[in-house]
Amino acid sequence: MVERSYNLKYVMSICIVASLGGFLFGFDISVISGTLSYLEGMFDLSGTSKGLVVASAIFGCVFGAGGIGKISDTIGRKKSLFLACLLLIISAIGSGWSNSIGLFVFYRFIGGVGVGAASGVAPIYIAEVAPTKIRGGLVAFYQLAIVVGLSAAYVSNYFIELNTAEDSWRWMFTAEAAPGVLFFAAIFLIPETPRFLVKIGKTAKAGSVLSKIENEQYASKEIENIKKTLAHVRKGSLKDLLEPRLLRIVIIGALLGIFQQISGVNAVLFYAPQIFEATGVEFSASLLQSTFIGLVFIVFSFIPLLLVDKAGRKKILLIGMACMAGSLAVISTFFVMDKTNSFGILIAVLCYVAAYAGSIASVTWIVLSEIFPNRIRAEAMAVANLCLWSANTLLTLTFPILEEKYGIQTPFIAYTVICVIIFFFVLYYIPETKGKSLEEIEEELVGIK
Repeated sequence: MVERSYNLKYVMSICIVASLGGFLFGFDISVISGTLSYLEGMFDLSGTSKGLVVASAIFGCVFGAGGIGKISDTIGRKKSLFLACLLLIISAIGSGWSNSIGLFVFYRFIGGVGVGAASGVAPIYIAEVAPTKIRGGLVAFYQLAIVVGLSAAYVSNYFIELNTAEDSWRWMFTAEAAPGVLFFAAIFLIPETPRFLVKIGKTAKAGSVLSKIENEQYASKEIENIKKTLAHVRKGSLKDLLEPRLLRIVIIGALLGIFQQISGVNAVLFYAPQIFEATGVEFSASLLQSTFIGLVFIVFSFIPLLLVDKAGRKKILLIGMACMAGSLAVISTFFVMDKTNSFGILIAVLCYVAAYAGSIASVTWIVLSEIFPNRIRAEAMAVANLCLWSANTLLTLTFPILEEKYGIQTPFIAYTVICVIIFFFVLYYIPETKGKSLEEIEEELVGIK
């Protein structure tokens, strides 16, 4: 048995850089929440048009997620991170200084493409450089970065609102450019992933990276394992996803991505101030309450980070879905029985966010980065992300429409039912991947030996 000696400092440093894509992801998708009241007044938005404005970025995510698989297989994971970052910087500045609804939607769409691309390539990057025993925790670190970005946007919005007399919404968007520039510069410092380097024939360079990550002895063994999986199959394509032995895994991954979104979390994240305003609190107070969501998200994101490689992916998912369903049921009941109970609704929302952050938020990315075979990993991840962001678009569009037509309790009742369905999906269809190398998972799920 080959002894593994991890260079944790090096591994963590490159994974932190890749996770900055997650920070921008979180910042970009949540910054809109603090600007909606201003945008409604400036552009005279109805419930439907408000949904379209918010969904413009999510619609961009669909394109980014759908296209990044082939791109990252062609130019590499590292250059794909550069591309995603550049799009996010352009969007931050363009969205903040748009003077028409058409231009604003265009720049938000561009940012969405960047977010979708980052969500597809960053978890793959981390999974392909991480040692097996700590891979789950490192991929979960990407989700933590998303949450920190999300929280940073809430806090940024709150303080910009307090300290900017005019055009505060413009500065809320523009603030994202600063971490974007930092991420762009940091990408120069990280290597390409060993699996991609072996795939394009740069074995010596892959060995050098693996030696820095672990040690020379394990690097040689790992390169042999990667070559073994690549030797059994030709280059992957989207058509290959339809092979019977691969299709089942692709469907499971796609459904997991869809379920992560339609469990309702982004309705809470995007419309948090509006949800809290519905309980009777003022706008500034609703922004402050939204910062609590970000803080709870950060704290409970440490659960999968610390426990996923011990407790396992499946157990954490099951506990989380049960808690999410219970919290949503309480929120729905409050909105039906006593919608002015702002404190009770706030606590129930925070419990829901805690359960989401501690389970399906992180574990989805971990499972998706692990279950797809090497040769189709990028393509399958792209399909799963495409489904995930398509579901997010649907959720974002429908929340304000359902609220306007049937009352704010209606979407929360629907999310409760969906979370119950997800619980049984996880119970019967999600495989446990704890403690297995990517090659071992491929052999078990697909049968390549």
